[in-house]
Amino acid sequence: MQHGTLDPTFQSWQPDSSARERINRTISQAWRPSTAERYALAVSQFTEYCAAEAIPLSYCLPASEALLCAFASSLAGRNAGGTIRNKCSALRGWHIQNNVPWFGGIQLSYVVKGAENMRPPDSRRAERPAVTSEMLDILSSSLDLSKSFDACVFFVATSSFWGQIRLGEILPTRESGFVASNFPRWEDLKVPNANGSRLLHLPHTKTGGTVGENVIITRQLQADPIEALLHHQFINGSASNEHIASYWSNQHARVALTKRKFLKRVNDILIHNAYDKISGHCFRIGGTTHFLLAGVPPDIVKLMGRWSSDAFLRYWRSLEIIAPLHAELLRPVLHS
Repeated sequence: MQHGTLDPTFQSWQPDSSARERINRTISQAWRPSTAERYALAVSQFTEYCAAEAIPLSYCLPASEALLCAFASSLAGRNAGGTIRNKCSALRGWHIQNNVPWFGGIQLSYVVKGAENMRPPDSRRAERPAVTSEMLDILSSSLDLSKSFDACVFFVATSSFWGQIRLGEILPTRESGFVASNFPRWEDLKVPNANGSRLLHLPHTKTGGTVGENVIITRQLQADPIEALLHHQFINGSASNEHIASYWSNQHARVALTKRKFLKRVNDILIHNAYDKISGHCFRIGGTTHFLLAGVPPDIVKLMGRWSSDAFLRYWRSLEIIAPLHAELLRPVLHS
């Protein structure tokens, strides 16, 4: 190990090369693979900007706040403020990994705020439609539930809706990126309660990280997720160590259902029935909205859906229906 000199201004201990490599390897695990991929793209965009402006690499790392502001402002009018903020977060992570100071401060935050006000109108995403219980009924009648693949699809659709599950917490994005330990197995399904509702442990979640979180999949009278689960279990088997959202391929091999295949099958059916194309998150926000419309107290919905407060409010749907349920024709408050 290397030690600092006796000079009082240079007394900090510094790791040797092997320790630094271990530190870097550990830091790299601070971000999910998908986040790390996006961050790498943002860093590449920044270094390309510096090269185009003939800014030496030595000025890029660490980058002065003036350089960071210049980069961020170059994106204004083309990208949303949130997108630019995420790119700046990527650059901050890059600085952290390389053990250099980060100089982004108040001026950079105001550049990002200004960029949000300059965002082009077409950069605003249309509000994603929430999946409804009627859409689940259409899936139920349109899927061939005697087939392994379709039985798995319906299980995921109903569980994601009623359990308010993020699709990425139960399905890999693609087969090549499947890491079995990140996704629930049959052994992660807990024993049913008196009504048959089940707790499912999700090993890796957005907010729980590698500790994971539990979700409750509640028995229902319509598009019952427990019935879909039991049918999926009957068709596709339930070896304790198998990925719960998997099916038998035509080659008689067990295959993990991916988000891409799931959404293609679902959208093919919904679009055929005159619905808009949906994304994976539409199941989660659909379940949230359904519970609120049914009169389930918002704090219970929030707890069941593992929502942070800001995100919970952002994704509420049917405000014109929900608000009257809780705030219309209130009794007068009597003051003593």
